[in-house]
Amino acid sequence: MPDISSIGHGSVGPINRPPINNGLASGYHSRTPRTDRATDRVELSDHAKLLDRLRQLPDIRQDLVDRIRQEITDGNYETPGKLDNAIDGVFREFTE
Repeated sequence: MPDISSIGHGSVGPINRPPINNGLASGYHSRTPRTDRATDRVELSDHAKLLDRLRQLPDIRQDLVDRIRQEITDGNYETPGKLDNAIDGVFREFTE
């Protein structure tokens, strides 16, 4: 296995991390609570709320599919309006 200890023209030294600043000024005791912090707040637009509701819907409304399949099987799905639309569609196909 090759040695990867050096990269480029020099070697990689230790990582020096900056000291952790916990937001306390010098002289404050670490248990002293800060009261000047602003509170964070999130506001969602109506559009974002609608998108969230849409994401929660199932991809297929299986109950509706099952009901219509059963209506077709029972012969109850053919209404006069639907038959007229189908006849018009077939007529348009042959006349164009």
